Amino acid sequence: MDETNNFLPLMLDLSGRKIVIFGGGSVGERKAELFCGCADTFVVSLDFSEKLQELGASGKVRLLRLDLSAATDTEIREIVSGAFLVIPATSSSELNRKITDIAVESDILINQVDALGSVVIPSVIKRGDLVIGISTLGHSPAVSKYTRRQIEGVITPAYSDMIRLQDELRTYLKLHVKEQRKRKALLWKVLESENVWNGFSESYEKAVENAYAIISDNLE
Repeated sequence: MDETNNFLPLMLDLSGRKIVIFGGGSVGERKAELFCGCADTFVVSLDFSEKLQELGASGKVRLLRLDLSAATDTEIREIVSGAFLVIPATSSSELNRKITDIAVESDILINQVDALGSVVIPSVIKRGDLVIGISTLGHSPAVSKYTRRQIEGVITPAYSDMIRLQDELRTYLKLHVKEQRKRKALLWKVLESENVWNGFSESYEKAVENAYAIISDNLE
């Protein structure tokens, strides 16, 4: 069986989780920027990019200065102890394999930048509370990037506004419409209404006005 069939997309709460990134270059920087807002993020390297130094100075990540080429297995084990995820992102494939082996021995999840590890980090699109992850499981980064561009052209900022509106309407309808099927139908009428979507281009308030007009017309 294709090993990629074992992967399942999940949304994880990483608050309080320890993420350890090895490598202070552009790849480590990109990974750190992704995780620093939602997890306790550590970056281990002898040198750090300018952006990583800024993240360290602001307290968003913790920088551990260490010559990894000379680091012992014991030192690496101590660093990854208690980690939820380890990301070997150094410029040395041999060193990355060494870090991977040590983490695997401790049953720690691995995201490998040059191979398929136990965790694949997708390309992420965020529009408020709408989060979309895109991955080809390492088979074609170009297709993943192309797909992201295509989706970004469709998923406008109005989607975030629609999520906010739908959340508001769900609360309102639960108080005024007993039948769940009817509530669902009304929410879909709003969701599929061009008047509501077009209203967002004017203002959120205009879209809300159009949405409640639809509900009012269908409750009479």
